[in-house]
Amino acid sequence: MFTLFILGIVLFVFKLVLFAVRAAWGITKVLVFVIGIPLMLLALFLTGLVTLAVPLLVISLLAAFIGPALKGK
Repeated sequence: MFTLFILGIVLFVFKLVLFAVRAAWGITKVLVFVIGIPLMLLALFLTGLVTLAVPLLVISLLAAFIGPALKGK
């Protein structure tokens, strides 16, 4: 009986850690796409690297608008 209890606790902790990692990954993706990429593009534009910033802007816009459509959301 005690072995089943320990096994249940171990499985519960494993699933809880897995849930925490998934939640942290989701929050990280949102922060990178909402804050990180626009700041990087702005910094590239302000430092004079327009030839690099414009293609990156086009790629990020395509990813933002076509990516969810391909996933069916």
